[in-house]
Amino acid sequence: MVTADLIVSSGARTAGPRNVPLKEDPLPGLKAVPGVKIVDLYRLIRSNYHGKPILVESFSARDSASVRNLPMAAGNGETALREMGEGKGVIISESFQSKFGKGAGDTVELSTPAGLIAFKVLGVYVDYSSDAGSVLMDRALYKKYWKDELVDAFDLWLGPGADQQAVIQKIKDDYGEQYQLFVSTHRELRDAVVRIMEQSFIVNYAVEIVAVVVAIFSVINTLLASILDRTREVGVLRAIGAMQIQVRKIVVMEAGWMGLLGGFLGLFAGTIMSYHHVVYNTKILTGWTFQFYYPYGVAVLTFFVSVVLCLIAGYWPAKQAASTPIATAIGYE
Repeated sequence: MVTADLIVSSGARTAGPRNVPLKEDPLPGLKAVPGVKIVDLYRLIRSNYHGKPILVESFSARDSASVRNLPMAAGNGETALREMGEGKGVIISESFQSKFGKGAGDTVELSTPAGLIAFKVLGVYVDYSSDAGSVLMDRALYKKYWKDELVDAFDLWLGPGADQQAVIQKIKDDYGEQYQLFVSTHRELRDAVVRIMEQSFIVNYAVEIVAVVVAIFSVINTLLASILDRTREVGVLRAIGAMQIQVRKIVVMEAGWMGLLGGFLGLFAGTIMSYHHVVYNTKILTGWTFQFYYPYGVAVLTFFVSVVLCLIAGYWPAKQAASTPIATAIGYE
């Protein structure tokens, strides 16, 4: 949901438990910074719904609806944001829908300082920031019922041709020391998320390496067993004129076919399993919907590597078969 060019917060780079809420005092100054097109005010608080923790998030939808991109699981994002800006209701996250069975057109009752207030659900959006479940509402509606004017972050969208570094420096010079502000770019936040995701897959990469090593030794073992079983056959081939290089080629080609067939079956089974895991398993486990994108480039590379590795693995068994003396091979029992 973070689409702003710059995110300005105090105490921490992202809105959450570690950041320090601010008053709206910097708003006029931020709007006046050259290059800034839109400034939105974001607030996040923790609440409860039916005894379970949820997040209530608010921003000025009326001001930022034109530049926000809200991925929707149900409903139209532009329409939902426009109606939210008009105070007609709230938008819930997909995890909230999964936990509480609410959807577009339903009503949710939230605990506020003014008591239980019913809000119409305008749509369901895709959100990966928390599996607790989130409720989005317009800031005006939030201030009306929660009597809270604090801000966790200022989201800034820059105009065309604006100098991002100059804007950041201007904000730091004017407000950085006074409010202990952090200014993060959209790219920095995105790279941080990608880095965290990559770190979570480090163990998977180690498992993949072990699997490749085991597969290579399995191919070698299979070929050695096959050659041992066909020692007399190899001897007969050598006796009728087959050269050592021809025997080696036969065994290496056999290894190549193993890699070809294994790669094809691996891609086929892996595609089905990955699709099921991404589309169904994660939905059940987290309540989130992930888009399935097939990595064609990685698939082709993996297929090619599997064949090459099997060819390399077949070289030693091939050399072993070709170097066996003809008399010994024919007399093998």
